[in-house]
Amino acid sequence: MKRLVVTGSRSGIGRATAALALQRGWTVIGLDLMPEGATAADGTGAVTFPCDVTDGESVRDAFRRVDEAWGSRAPDAVVHCAGIYRFKEATATAAADWDGVMDVNGRGSLLVAAAAAERMRNSASGGSVTLMSSIAAARGDAGEPSAAYSASKGAVEALTRQLAVEWGPYGIRCNAVAPGVIDTPMTTVSGNPDAFDEVLRRIPARRLGTAEEVAQVCMFLASDQAAYVSGTVIAVDGGQSAS
Repeated sequence: MKRLVVTGSRSGIGRATAALALQRGWTVIGLDLMPEGATAADGTGAVTFPCDVTDGESVRDAFRRVDEAWGSRAPDAVVHCAGIYRFKEATATAAADWDGVMDVNGRGSLLVAAAAAERMRNSASGGSVTLMSSIAAARGDAGEPSAAYSASKGAVEALTRQLAVEWGPYGIRCNAVAPGVIDTPMTTVSGNPDAFDEVLRRIPARRLGTAEEVAQVCMFLASDQAAYVSGTVIAVDGGQSAS
């Protein structure tokens, strides 16, 4: 039975990925922000351990708990969905704003990926690491400007390519998924009809994506069907990045 670790598993894309993996017969452990020492179900049936992805010791402790749960068997795949979205004009972005977004989206991606790779590189079958980017890494947005968010996702894509090269000899694949505007709790346009209509006009599919649609791509990358896919970024955006 395949084993998957999903960060940010209690909501949005993370929760949808955990649910889909369970439906397909995977064993799933979720990692998410919770009180230290807590254990909970994430709403999908997966056991969830507390993890602050910005804190190296918290990440190490969470993966130690994964080791204990699975008898030190390495995860077959890790899908890192934990992240934050903040929008603010560049001239209004304080250093603390920048650092906060970079810490979660950038440093968190490295810490989680490295913890996974430490286990996978000692496994005969290697493994798959999927990070979460965004089309914001490649497109500016005047409606919801966010220099910090866009830069953090650009960092994720650069990190993805570097890790694919470093870890390929160990049989570890690293890829990223770049969602467009997805209907999750993180989405801000849904409560603003004018902004919502403008966003839809920019999406060729003329609708928002769903967390389940992004999860489908995450699970493809985690699976053996993507055994020769590494170092790539897949957009899931209804054609927006092509328009």
